[in-house]
Amino acid sequence: MPNGFHDVSDFIKWFSSPDEAKTAIEKLIEQAQKQKGDTCPITGPAIALQKGVVAEQPRVAKVEPPQTPVTLSGWRAVIEENFPSLASPAEICLSVEAQLILNDVVNPFALALVDAPSSGKTITLNFFTNPKELAYTTDYFTAAAFVSHATNVRREELSNVDLLPRIRFKTAIVRELNSILGAKEDDLIKSLSILTRVLDGEGLETDSGVHGQRGYTGDYHFMLLAGTTPIQPRVFKVMGNFGSRLFFLSLRSPDTDNDGLIALNRGTDRKAKENECRKITEDFLRTLWSENPQGVNWDKEKDPKDCLLVIARCARLLASLRGAINVYRLDTASGDEKLSHSVPVIEKPLRINCLFANLARAHAMICGRRQLSEDDLWPVLEITFDSAPPTRAKIFRHLIEREGRLSTSDVVDLLRCSPPTARKEMEALSVLGVVDKCDADEAGRPDTIITLAKSFSWFTSNECNSLMERRPGAHAGV
Repeated sequence: MPNGFHDVSDFIKWFSSPDEAKTAIEKLIEQAQKQKGDTCPITGPAIALQKGVVAEQPRVAKVEPPQTPVTLSGWRAVIEENFPSLASPAEICLSVEAQLILNDVVNPFALALVDAPSSGKTITLNFFTNPKELAYTTDYFTAAAFVSHATNVRREELSNVDLLPRIRFKTAIVRELNSILGAKEDDLIKSLSILTRVLDGEGLETDSGVHGQRGYTGDYHFMLLAGTTPIQPRVFKVMGNFGSRLFFLSLRSPDTDNDGLIALNRGTDRKAKENECRKITEDFLRTLWSENPQGVNWDKEKDPKDCLLVIARCARLLASLRGAINVYRLDTASGDEKLSHSVPVIEKPLRINCLFANLARAHAMICGRRQLSEDDLWPVLEITFDSAPPTRAKIFRHLIEREGRLSTSDVVDLLRCSPPTARKEMEALSVLGVVDKCDADEAGRPDTIITLAKSFSWFTSNECNSLMERRPGAHAGV
């Protein structure tokens, strides 16, 4: 079948009438037979399609409206009633998926929910599994699945198993991303290199000794929502050297005491609550898509400069926070070894800035607005802090809570680590330009003090704090 379609029925449904579909199929067969010299009428069309005869599919999917339209306030009420601690992450995920309806968005947004097992990651992702026109779900995949070179599949049939056309213009929901992030380093590098390219939204072309070159080019835009357990530092280092396309959001699910655990075994079953949230989310998405069948053309010139400035600050901060520091050993003249490091690899903030702006605009859209406001910035701030390596993110959050100043002992208490480990993490933030570091002498003992760099001092301001307080559940301590 043409790229982007699973089978004949999937291809036919995009035409307004059976006669129109019949004409299109006959034309494809005719073109294929001419290229093949009419010697292989059965496999000819597949070979021709493999060479680039691609039927176009609408960028904004056609979705039937719900029986009863759902507003954002109605959606929030149901989520907060059933899973109050997941209301904020769910709204951010909703903003990710809603980017599909913005006509000028060309960069896929990939967000992974991070927390311990049984913290609510899968429950949150399950909210978004319907309608099927907007979502593609999987529990496990490999990067090689985007464009397959399977040796046990004939070349003309490979397009039927490729993942990339199946997620085009949809939200891919991956319930466990550890299949990629938990791999050995060589496999991790290979997988992240493919994922990085796919997340450019321009397709993917790969070569192998079995099938030669295969792939897709053009507008292969999609969104990605995933879940994963806490990520190892080595993964962030590899992503930092590539220029990470992944964003992360920590659920920080609250601990449950004995009374809470007892309450879970009484009252409404959690699966029933989850199903209620899935239904209200599906109805909200159907409402949004049916109200905007041609997508939304966003007037960027009307977005307030103050809002765009906050987004720019967040992009610059995250670019620095997740920079990669490559450490190596240096032999000295005396024959001793000491640790040194190269210039850190810090990505330019341009892509992050664009992706954050898209996220904020999508949030404004689900709120019923066509212009940014301060209410759309808390998702950007949350993802900014959580998309850095966990230790750096933890120190930075504590840094802004302590008005931009921390000592070695503060970091030791925060991370529950030894002083050398604390100084190592403080040095990393200094090398990345996030903090200024100085040595001090307190009570006759040497100490290290870090202060937030002037270029990032806004994050300690009342303005930043007030924006964070706009997050659902912030005042309730959720």
